[in-house]
Amino acid sequence: MAITVYFVRHGETYFNRFARLQGWSDTPLTTKGEEDAKKIGQVLAPLTIDYLFSSDLKRAVDTARILIKQCPHARVSEPTQKKCFREAFYGSFEGHSNEEGAIWASHYGGKRLRRIGDLVAEFGVMKTRDLLHEADPAHLAESSQQLNARVKKAIGFLQGLNDGSTVIVASHGSIIQYIASVYGAPGKKFGSLHNGALMKMRLTPSTATVLAYDQQSL
Repeated sequence: MAITVYFVRHGETYFNRFARLQGWSDTPLTTKGEEDAKKIGQVLAPLTIDYLFSSDLKRAVDTARILIKQCPHARVSEPTQKKCFREAFYGSFEGHSNEEGAIWASHYGGKRLRRIGDLVAEFGVMKTRDLLHEADPAHLAESSQQLNARVKKAIGFLQGLNDGSTVIVASHGSIIQYIASVYGAPGKKFGSLHNGALMKMRLTPSTATVLAYDQQSL
């Protein structure tokens, strides 16, 4: 037996629309974002959902509340909020444009790249986080060491749930991408996750396997 976990990226927010780094900052879901959450809820509707979690950021909580209303077999109706499922923190770059963060971070890597996604493609997710941490004047952007500890805690928590459970976690694009890069097939590159898309994982007490990534279907 195993635990099946569906990580869902929240619906589109206004910072997503304006291509700004959101991290621990929060902006509301757009109308499209609410539709993103509803649509992925309809995709998940056939499942018997035993647990529903979200990060403690409003955009993830709202996404969880919208999607679960589409799931008639769910055994829960309200998400349990967990800080370990928060988005990666961007420190001084919070609220700034994606381009600004990428240019500064890539400079420290000896490149000149204009999107965070380009940094990930060039350096990988862990090195990208370390470059952002180094480029941040306050050095508050989460480093790979900090994210590794947080991701380990999050997965460990999920591995402790009842065997055979089906779990939904409403979370965020960068942290889901980071989890995929840590636990996915070695050498496999995981791109940016679309709003309202999911990552499916199978967990046992000693293993964590990525089964599907950036999907909008089961």
